[in-house]
Amino acid sequence: MTTRHDPGLHAVARVRGVQERASLLALQQALAALQEREDRLTRLREQLSDAATREVEILETGGTPGALLTLRMTLGHLAETTRQARADLTGAQDLADAARHRWEHDRSQLAAVEQLLDRRSAERRHEARRAEDRQTDEIAAQGWQRRTQGEHR
Repeated sequence: MTTRHDPGLHAVARVRGVQERASLLALQQALAALQEREDRLTRLREQLSDAATREVEILETGGTPGALLTLRMTLGHLAETTRQARADLTGAQDLADAARHRWEHDRSQLAAVEQLLDRRSAERRHEARRAEDRQTDEIAAQGWQRRTQGEHR
């Protein structure tokens, strides 16, 4: 990418490129945080299920009231922690959605500038081709003129 033509637009493209990479990094971090929250919620649900299974076992085997009380307190704590994990997951989803929206916006802005640069470059190539064609036509016309003048003498 040469900056000989359109140096200002190339500067804008560089800035937009940096913004796009920064927002992509933010999106990747948000998605990683979202995955962590999902994994945590999955683990908590598994623990809750295991504790509920233990409760059934204690009730069936006639476990001690102290063991049942401890397990019920654990179940209550796990249920509350699971509710909080769901709230955290919702927040992480909102953050990931916002990061995705920002990255898509930055990516489209960068694409617009790059498209404009490409279009201007294509126009310069087209103009250079036309100038070359005009020069070739002029040389050919001069050669034809010399040949026809030589025949008429």
